[in-house]
Amino acid sequence: MTASHPSVAVRCSTDAARLDALRPEWSALLEQAGLPTPFLSWEWLAAWRRHFGARRPLRILEARDAAGALAGLLVLSGRPGLGARRWQLLGNGVTGADGLDVLARPAEASAVRAAIAAAALDLDGWDALELEDLPCGSPTVTALRAAAAARGVRARVERRFACPGFAVAGTWDAHLRGIRRRETFGRRVRWLARQPGYRIEVATRPEEAPGAMADFLRLHRLRWAGEGGSYGIPPGAPEAFHLEVAPLLAARGWLRLYRLFVDGEAIAAVYGLEAGRRFLYYQSGYDPRWASRSPGMVLVGRTVEDAYARGLADYDFLRGEEPYKLDWAADRRETCAVRLRAPSLRAGTAAAAEEAWRTARKLARRVAPERVWGALQRARRAREVNAGAAP
Repeated sequence: MTASHPSVAVRCSTDAARLDALRPEWSALLEQAGLPTPFLSWEWLAAWRRHFGARRPLRILEARDAAGALAGLLVLSGRPGLGARRWQLLGNGVTGADGLDVLARPAEASAVRAAIAAAALDLDGWDALELEDLPCGSPTVTALRAAAAARGVRARVERRFACPGFAVAGTWDAHLRGIRRRETFGRRVRWLARQPGYRIEVATRPEEAPGAMADFLRLHRLRWAGEGGSYGIPPGAPEAFHLEVAPLLAARGWLRLYRLFVDGEAIAAVYGLEAGRRFLYYQSGYDPRWASRSPGMVLVGRTVEDAYARGLADYDFLRGEEPYKLDWAADRRETCAVRLRAPSLRAGTAAAAEEAWRTARKLARRVAPERVWGALQRARRAREVNAGAAP
C-alpha cells in the first residue's frame, strides 16, 4: 500500500525482514531528526520485536521524499486483546519506553506526520489503534486527530505518565542545596566512602556492558524480591532483551550503567542512557542488606553530579513519580495515548468490551490489596510477553 502527500509518499510493508534492511537509513534518520531518545532507534526497536513481538504482525510505514530518501518512519505491531484487531506502536508495553513517536526529518516533519497519520488510518484490517506513550504536545497527536476527523474515526487523547526531571542549569552544589534530604545524602556518601573497596564504576563500552548488565539485573531482582518481583524488568524475556540491547546501545555511545562497589561487590546500580546531552534514568537496583545505608540514593546523586560535570542539558527520570525521583527533580513532562476506533460495528463491539474490562479493572484495583494488585499486574505482563515472544 502507498499513500501520497504533496512532498512525501508513504509505503507500508509487513515483512519483518524489512526492519533489518532499513537499519542504515533508520540510523541516519535518527541522527537527522535530532531526537535524543534511544527508544526510537533501530537497536532498541528491532531487539524489542525479536524478544516480545516475533509472533505479532507488523506494519512498517516509510515516508519517502521525491528522491526516494527516507524522510519519516513509524512501525506498528499487532496487540492481543478481546478479539479486536488492535495495533500499537512497536516498543510499547513490555519493559517500557517513553517518548515513542513518528521519526521524521525536520525539514519535512509536518508533511511526514500528516502523511503517516493518514496512511495508518487508511490501512485495512484494524479496529483499534492504541498509540501509547507519545510525548504530550507532540505534533503527531495533532496530525492523528486531524486524519481521524477527516475519516469519521473516533479519536480520544488520554494522559499516561508523569516523568520527573530537570534542566541541568547552574551548578551541582546549588542543586544539592535544594534537595530535601541533602544532609542524609551527605552522611550516606561519607559513610560509604570509608568502606573497604568503595568505588563507583560507569560502564559505557560494548565489552563492559554484559558484566555490568548482569550486576544490574541481579540487584534489580534483589530490590523487588520482597514485593513479589519487578513489574518493569521481570525475569525471562525482559532480562534477555536488556542483556542483548545493552552492548548495542553502548556501541552507539548511549549506555551509562553505574555500579557502586563495596569490598569487591556491586551493591547498587543505575541503568542510564545518555543521548543528545540528555540523561535518561531507566531503572535501578540495590542489595536490600544495605538499605539502611541508602546506596541507591548515593548512586542517583552521583548520576546527577555527573550530569553537571559532563555539561548535559537535561536529566529525565522517565515514567513514575516515586519519592526518590521527586527528591531530585523540579520539573516534569508527560506522555499521552491516542486511542482511535474504526467506524464499524466490529470496532464498536470491541470498544465496548474494552471499556467494560477497564471498568472492571478499576473496580478490582479499589478493592484488592496493593500486593494482590501488583501480583495481578505482573501476571498480566507475563501473558503479554508470552503472547508476542518467539516460540
